[in-house]
Amino acid sequence: MRRVLSEKNLEENKKAKDKIEAEMPRKIVGQLLNRKLDGIKKVLTFFIFFYPFLFTPLIFSQASDNATLSLTVTVAARYKIEVSNSVISFTRSSWSGQTQAIPANEGPFSLSIKMTSNYGSKVNVWLVANSDLKDLTTGYTIPIGSISWTAQGLGFYSGQLSKISPALVAGLSGSGIFNGTLSFAFADDPMNFAPGSYQATVTILVAGI
Repeated sequence: MRRVLSEKNLEENKKAKDKIEAEMPRKIVGQLLNRKLDGIKKVLTFFIFFYPFLFTPLIFSQASDNATLSLTVTVAARYKIEVSNSVISFTRSSWSGQTQAIPANEGPFSLSIKMTSNYGSKVNVWLVANSDLKDLTTGYTIPIGSISWTAQGLGFYSGQLSKISPALVAGLSGSGIFNGTLSFAFADDPMNFAPGSYQATVTILVAGI
């Protein structure tokens, strides 16, 4: 009887042991999983909590500032006069006894006006003579009106010098480069002009209208 009970007890103990051994891995795995989850939660919590601080330098590095720069460009009206030569001379080489037009020794005179002006604005070009032709040795004079010219070129006019008022040589409009050719001539009057070397100065003047 005792032996039967003993064997029965042994069998029950074995089943209990097997049950415990079967349930033990589940508990251990469960505990390990709980621990892992706790660890993961801490890691995630750490990451989320510190996220703004990790990226704050990047955000602040994109900050910028600006200022306004005012630009001013002033373009004034400008005029430039260019001439082919600065001396014009005439020579009476023979005496015919008659009034004649003697062309300049230098040939045609080139006059170029380069200008920057307002749209639609107009300028005039003048030849200004303040005195007659004069021989500095004898004091004899020849009227400055004895010098005339014929003009070629858009906006350029033929004319005659005068010591009383400026002589208009060109009327121009707008900005650009304006080229004209002046062929000067001296109206010789051999009966009234004594031999000598006569001189005068003429100023080329550009003035807005």
